[in-house]
Amino acid sequence: MNKLGIAAAAGVLFAAHAAQAAETKFGDTNVTIGGYVKLDVLASRFSDGEVGQGTARDFYVPSAIPVSGGSGESHSTLDLHAKETRLFIKTDTPVEGHKLGTLIEFDFISGQINPTINGAASGAGNENTTNAYNPALRRAYITFDNWLFGQDWTTFINLGAIPETLDFVAFPSEGTVFARQPQVRYTKGGFAIALENPQTTVAGVGATDDNILPDVTARYGFKLGSAELNVAAVLRQLKIDNAAVAGPPAVPARDDTAFGGGVSVSGKIPLGKDDIRFMLTGGDGIGRYVALGTATDAVLDGTDLSTVPVYAGYIAYRHPWTSQLRSSLAISGLSVDNDENLVNTATTTKTVYSAAVNLLYSPVKTLTLGAEFRHAHREVENGDDGNLDRLQFSAKYMF
Repeated sequence: MNKLGIAAAAGVLFAAHAAQAAETKFGDTNVTIGGYVKLDVLASRFSDGEVGQGTARDFYVPSAIPVSGGSGESHSTLDLHAKETRLFIKTDTPVEGHKLGTLIEFDFISGQINPTINGAASGAGNENTTNAYNPALRRAYITFDNWLFGQDWTTFINLGAIPETLDFVAFPSEGTVFARQPQVRYTKGGFAIALENPQTTVAGVGATDDNILPDVTARYGFKLGSAELNVAAVLRQLKIDNAAVAGPPAVPARDDTAFGGGVSVSGKIPLGKDDIRFMLTGGDGIGRYVALGTATDAVLDGTDLSTVPVYAGYIAYRHPWTSQLRSSLAISGLSVDNDENLVNTATTTKTVYSAAVNLLYSPVKTLTLGAEFRHAHREVENGDDGNLDRLQFSAKYMF
């Protein structure tokens, strides 16, 4: 297995953490414990409406930017939280000539993600007295040689293209593939293929929970000169099977299946000490995988499912000023090709884009202090729009 394949299989998102993690050994089993503690301070201004304390104020959620036709009032907020704090435990054991491993990872904010799909934030607490929040499972899997069984980042994502940002999502949210879910994956060299947990999201309905076939994902990582590139694809069944409701309002029986798929091209291109990181994604019926579920997979045309085309991408430029000081500039966007006759035009996102710039300082390797500014714009199908301007300060210690 080449180095690029190993990085993709293991998840390069935590390469820096593992380098600082505590390691010990019990018999033949190597145990690694690591993670980080992080404080975030977010000053946000929403141009066209108020946003309650929670997900959209803890990190950047494109679909949660309020919009109006010009009548909305601006609202400013200040939030401090340490919910992104993270811990993982990893084991590696040689067994009869095979390599057996496990990983369990959790934080205190992941239970809030994908509000447009999952509804209320499962990790929510309150700021009245204790600011206590529930731990949330991020990843939990078993590895056996080239196989992975359990919950991990979708194989459709390329973790090697992550820009260096302060936002919890790390990727520019509206322009990226982003999902973690149970799967069975096989990795060989730079190639990986997986069967992953299916789910269909439908405009006006939500998650259907009716799928009977897994999503099929694959990716191939390779080098072209000094550039590290990745091509990924997903093929999926979309399904709804709901009984009729007498009402009011009356709802007819809905039983239909469609198929969706998409392709993503991403990578990291070194430019001396600088680098460019990018991702371009497009497809039909892949809304759940893109931009934190800003778009749905499908919409109902009568009782039939119709797939929703989406196009997303970002590009980020990273420049080190000194050995301890660096900046990243990123621009990102999402375009959704909705059928205006089939969706609620007052709430359905048409386009959303953002730009962010930061300055990060590491006085020692394990500690990063930083400031980041983001401007984002969202427009819905009827032309209403709104902006988010956010200044974020963070302190992060990796161990």
